[in-house]
Amino acid sequence: MAVLVIGVQVAAFVAEPVYVRGESKGKVLDYATDITPDGLFVETNQERADYGLPPLRLDAQLDDSASMKAANMFALDYWAHVSPTGIQPWYWFTKAGYNYSYAGENLAMNFDTTDGVMQGWMNSPGHKANILNVHYVDVGFAVENGTLVGQETTLVVAHYGSPATSPVVAAAPVSTPSVPAVPVATRAPTPVPTPAPTSTPSPMPSAAPLTAAEAADDVSPGAPAPISYSLFKPLSLTKTASAGTLVTIGLLLILLVVYAYTHMTVWRKGLKRWRTGHYRLYAASQISAITVLILLLATSGFGRVG
Repeated sequence: MAVLVIGVQVAAFVAEPVYVRGESKGKVLDYATDITPDGLFVETNQERADYGLPPLRLDAQLDDSASMKAANMFALDYWAHVSPTGIQPWYWFTKAGYNYSYAGENLAMNFDTTDGVMQGWMNSPGHKANILNVHYVDVGFAVENGTLVGQETTLVVAHYGSPATSPVVAAAPVSTPSVPAVPVATRAPTPVPTPAPTSTPSPMPSAAPLTAAEAADDVSPGAPAPISYSLFKPLSLTKTASAGTLVTIGLLLILLVVYAYTHMTVWRKGLKRWRTGHYRLYAASQISAITVLILLLATSGFGRVG
């Protein structure tokens, strides 16, 4: 069984797309995740196509803004749309040189697969509204590994936007360090989205009422409130766990059935070894350990969206 499990993991690695394996090249140990910006981009446009919406364009500036937001969350050790120093998501759009008329942000962490991230976002009304927003034309992604709130994780940031009609002007690097501990007062340069006067509504509503900090800034609520959403509704292991993990769970289930059947047979027949305390302890520990391992693997791909 051990040889089978190892073989499955090796086969799963070999079967991964080249761009997935390429991201781990040169690393002795890496995070067990199949999430990639390319995969997120493809699946985002698949979701939009399912609803009859035009595809988004992958924008290098939004890639940069998403990367800066991810780096800031790791640096200041927080999980929210607004930083502890009061920096709004829109600051990163401007800093990357993306002059927007509409803007939005989705966050995710602790997922194993791109499918899992997308399912988490689509299960949440606010995040789904960002993905399917008719006003957005561009998107950028960041997938970064690090330690957040004491836990090693893969952090995913998606920035959605629509460029303003005026030329793009990058934010001046004065008085704002790249890894901010920026006072709240520096939020003033962040532009308030002002779409051209049309009959269309303002950017989509958030998943929950805005926080006091967001309301005070009077920015377009293009980021869902940082709430954790459970992926157990609906439960979908096939999307949240990788293929190698699913096969490993299957093998462990077979092993669990074999052990359970063996020990039940010994118990039912009243064989001598069952009457010894150490054998019963051995049987209980075997069954318990395999059950716990299966549960840990099954829930490993369930993350949080924000």
